[in-house]
Amino acid sequence: NSMNRIKGFIYDLITFFASTGSRNRNTTEKVLIIRVDEIGDYLLWRKFITELLEASICNQKEVHFVGNASWKSLFEIEFSEKTFTKIYWLNKNLYKTSINYRFRFSKNIFQEHYSTVINPTYSRAKRVDDSLVKAAKANSNYGYVRNNENYLPYEQSYDRNLYDKLLPIHQKPVFEFNRNKAFTEWLTQSQSLISNTHLDDTISLPEVKTKYQLPATYFVLFPGSRSAKRIWSAENFTIVSNYLYEKYKITVILAGAASDSQYGEAFENNYTHPIVNLIGITTLPETLALLKGARCILSVDTGSIHLAASVNCLSFGIFNGSQYGRFSPYPNTVSNKIKSI
Repeated sequence: NSMNRIKGFIYDLITFFASTGSRNRNTTEKVLIIRVDEIGDYLLWRKFITELLEASICNQKEVHFVGNASWKSLFEIEFSEKTFTKIYWLNKNLYKTSINYRFRFSKNIFQEHYSTVINPTYSRAKRVDDSLVKAAKANSNYGYVRNNENYLPYEQSYDRNLYDKLLPIHQKPVFEFNRNKAFTEWLTQSQSLISNTHLDDTISLPEVKTKYQLPATYFVLFPGSRSAKRIWSAENFTIVSNYLYEKYKITVILAGAASDSQYGEAFENNYTHPIVNLIGITTLPETLALLKGARCILSVDTGSIHLAASVNCLSFGIFNGSQYGRFSPYPNTVSNKIKSI
């Protein structure tokens, strides 16, 4: 696709110009950790942050972080802004569409003058996280020997000499949590003590029961996905929801991002029992609270499964078989509440 190639060329030029000129003169070494993939990816990685920060590679150094702005509110439930010396929240959409935003963001990363960059993402993206690694121009870059999921065929040489330390994956498929654990152990040179993705019980979640006038017993249905290949029909969801209401008197609550509203409407057109539609209404922390109080969730393959796992909620996930073993089924050791169909 020639349009894609032109866009890629413009991105490369921006990175080139952003990573020239003067830089900070640092008195202490600075390390940058980059994690900018989606909500589910973050949820399966976040608990390793503490161990990474304790590693000798980060110890006694200034550690900065680039995160995805879309899950900033989830990060703030568990971590304070003091977890890292400095945090950059990346708006991925703007980074891909605004030349000015892309240049400024990359320039800021370059000027920090990092000695080390750590990118724990397996499906690295040439146009996002690898562009940031390139802009940083650090002495040493740590990453995974990636797969090709986010790399176009003609982009393959982009990261050829970008990383000087790469962890290879010999066994496939690997459940993503276990992959993150392996990467952490490789960097820390010690055994990880993290065994699941559960949110600590001491963490307080927002009050949702009265705010949204929730019924006493309910289950949560996530009908939408950004990928059409992952969608399960409204008719099928209706059959299962009817069963749950008629047999157990559990009310359905629709949830998801605002972009899922078409799938919610399709379901509402089919369903005749009581319903609460919260699609596009709840924040991510509120969604966690909603799931914590639910009897179960029913969902297509989306971040909701990983949100539910973190609050130990019984989940029935409808998967289409893509990435089998990587994001589902969950190993019982990580969570025994996720039923993958």
